[in-house]
Amino acid sequence: MIDDGAGIEAGVVEAGKDGHFGLQGMRERAARIGGTLTLESAPGAGTEIKLAVPGRIIYRRASRRPSAGLSRLKALLGGKDSGPTFD
Repeated sequence: MIDDGAGIEAGVVEAGKDGHFGLQGMRERAARIGGTLTLESAPGAGTEIKLAVPGRIIYRRASRRPSAGLSRLKALLGGKDSGPTFD
């Protein structure tokens, strides 16, 4: 996921923001399924968020539905239909 906005300060990317748990929660959910979440950001340059998930998680079993892996990933991450989209 990439934005072209104002970016996030380096300290917030690394440690999150006091009283906010969004980035921390995203990292914890990624770790829970064996994945990694990385953020690259610079003030005035936008933010890029990358989620890497092991293939064994997404391709756990064969399915006739092409979107089964994505549905499983969203369920593992605790996502709901109103959550982020993955391209």
